[in-house]
Amino acid sequence: MKFLYILVSEDKDIYYEQTLVSLLSLRHYNPDAFVTLLVDDRTDKNLVGFRGEIRDLVNEYKVVPFDEKMSNMVRSRYLKTNMRNLVDDDFLFIDGDTAVTDRLDVGSLDCRGSVCSVTDLHARENDKFQVKHKKNNADKKKMNFSLSFADLYYNSGVIFARDDEAARMFFTKWHELYRQCAENGIYTDQLSFNEVNGLLGHPIAEMSGEWNCQVREAYNHLYRVKVIYPLLCRSKIIHFFSTGIDGKKEPHPLMRRDFFLALKRRGSVDEESMEVVRSARNFFWGAPEKLDEKVRFPLFFIFRQFPNVCRFMKWLRLM
Repeated sequence: MKFLYILVSEDKDIYYEQTLVSLLSLRHYNPDAFVTLLVDDRTDKNLVGFRGEIRDLVNEYKVVPFDEKMSNMVRSRYLKTNMRNLVDDDFLFIDGDTAVTDRLDVGSLDCRGSVCSVTDLHARENDKFQVKHKKNNADKKKMNFSLSFADLYYNSGVIFARDDEAARMFFTKWHELYRQCAENGIYTDQLSFNEVNGLLGHPIAEMSGEWNCQVREAYNHLYRVKVIYPLLCRSKIIHFFSTGIDGKKEPHPLMRRDFFLALKRRGSVDEESMEVVRSARNFFWGAPEKLDEKVRFPLFFIFRQFPNVCRFMKWLRLM
């Protein structure tokens, strides 16, 4: 199996730095991994100097040309929704806004389908957030989609895909449907990902949550802590969902834009930053050195909602 990353970036954004960090974490725990990097032709031209160092971390580098007028956002989604038809062999696709926190042993993946993914927000059927999600529902109505939130709704940040006809059929349909979405001003790929799953008779097989631990959702929705915290304790990949959420204080360096901007300014990943990369699981604000999933509700999860309270509690402990 190969590990697949997609990069569409220009110097003013932080997508390069995020993907570099994720790749470095993958290499730390999986030094012999076979890694493919899929980029568009515009990104290929700007991968020079510090930005070019990412090529040294991959085994296979593929460039896909696009119409010059196409935006970076659409280029990125075109690559992602069509990646099964652009890359050979079974692969595990990993979004750039992630950190690998353990060895990724294919034997423990336990994926019995041609396409496998983790549920979005680690939620089950009829999750109240999904059911009431105004934008998703408006987009679904606009596209006349038939998907039902009574079915499992999957996250597209980490996807396992076999090199078989069923997976190629899935991605071909996903790419086709995403193109229709983009033409209607809908640029997220997850709605079409789940719509295709419904149209093709639900071929996506559920993957264990530690392969795409969406830990931010435990900070956003505290009732999810009891599900997500045990996954964090044994996580293989933590999915941070980019940076800067709702202007709130972020509980982890890899959830903050300034961490990646500092890498960009330095043009290197220094030892202090590499410590975050190597031990991402242990850098949540206020978390203990060793996470214990027997703890029912770790208080470090309240940092986003009550950062000043958390700081005061830490100050009291130091007194």
